[in-house]
Amino acid sequence: MAWRIGQRICSAPSVFCCLELAFLALLGVSAVGWGQSSGPSNVRDCHPCSFSPGGSFPTYSFTFDLKTVLDKRTVEAIEVANQTSKVVQRLPVTGMDPVGKEEDFFFGGVDINFDGLLDLMLITRRGVANAYAAYWLFDPKTKTFTALGTYPVFRVDTQKRRLSTYERGGSAGLIHESREYAFLDGQLTLMREEKQEATSKLDVFRRVIRERGGGVMKVVNTETVRAPY
Repeated sequence: MAWRIGQRICSAPSVFCCLELAFLALLGVSAVGWGQSSGPSNVRDCHPCSFSPGGSFPTYSFTFDLKTVLDKRTVEAIEVANQTSKVVQRLPVTGMDPVGKEEDFFFGGVDINFDGLLDLMLITRRGVANAYAAYWLFDPKTKTFTALGTYPVFRVDTQKRRLSTYERGGSAGLIHESREYAFLDGQLTLMREEKQEATSKLDVFRRVIRERGGGVMKVVNTETVRAPY
C-alpha cells in the first residue's frame, strides 16, 4: 500500500515515510489527498516550495537558505516570495540541529491558530523520543509571517481548538511533561500543564498538574506515583 504525501508516493516499508506519517498523525493532518506540497512533509530542499495560505490569498514561495558544513546541512533562514517572485520576508531559523546530506527536512503549512489559514512549521530538532519545531503565524492583515517560537511539535485538536505538546524524559517515560495551549485574544496561552519528576526515593515520582483559572495558572493536583515494576 502507498500514500501520496506532497508530491511523492510513500511506500509502507520506508523508514522515512513511516516517520513522516507519524508526524502527520501528530499534527492531526491526513496524509491522503494533499496533491500539492502545502501540508507539512519531508522535503530534501525547497527551491522553492510553494502553496497558498488559503482563502483568497495568492501562492507564496518558500526557499531555504542552507548552510553546509562537511556532510551536514542546516536551514539558516526561509526566504518568502509572493506570486511576483519578489522576496517579501526573510525568516531566520535559530538553534537548528544539522541533518545529513541524505536526510530530509520536515516543513510545510499547518493551521495552528484555527483561523482557517496555513501557518508555517519547520522541524529543527528530532530525537528518538522528542521533536521540536519552529512556527510562524500567517497574518492576513499584513500578508506576512510572524515568528511564534520553537516548541515541542504541536498536536492540533481542531474540535477543541487546542494545541498540546508532550516531552518524554527518562525512566522509560515516567519522567515527562505535557502542556495544552489555546489562542486567547490572538496570543498563545498555556492552559494546562502536567509535570512528572523523580523524587529522592527510588522509583517514586511526583506528578503536579496546573490549570489556568481566573487568568493565572494554579496547582489543581499533586500526587505521588510509583513505578509499575
